[in-house]
Amino acid sequence: MSEPTPYGLSRRFSQLIGRKVTFVRTTFSLDMNIRQIYGIYTLLPYETAIVVKADLPLFGSFAGALVGLPDPAVKDHLRVTPLEELLRDAIYEVFNIASAAIATEDRAVFKKMEVDRAYVDGAAGKVLEKPDHRSYFAVTIDGYQGGRFTVLSQFIPGKTVSY
Repeated sequence: MSEPTPYGLSRRFSQLIGRKVTFVRTTFSLDMNIRQIYGIYTLLPYETAIVVKADLPLFGSFAGALVGLPDPAVKDHLRVTPLEELLRDAIYEVFNIASAAIATEDRAVFKKMEVDRAYVDGAAGKVLEKPDHRSYFAVTIDGYQGGRFTVLSQFIPGKTVSY
């Protein structure tokens, strides 16, 4: 699997929400008491897991911009537990559409999202615990709160060529 690029992610998310979104490659940083959200994908044809781990306020911003909520309203909606249907459905849609930018050569299929790490299990749980590949990004969104966005994946053995 080739790694997602800042350009590809910026372009995909900007097109999706109709605002300028900028992804910048960064290094690992601690969670710092910011609620996280997890998007779980399956990479085809390999049937391996990819996990997007991101700040919940960042995905709230994506979703809010998608449905037309201003930034202060997004912050209010994110305080409600569980997530309200409007924001939850919009976040789900953001994860789904983002699949094309998560895996640039193969096909990533969005399976589910979780706001509680305890529910990230199976192959995705293993990737979250010990990923083979990590891509870290800092994200800014014009007029909204940004945050951190991380793509975690398993090792994909190279294709063998036979003669």
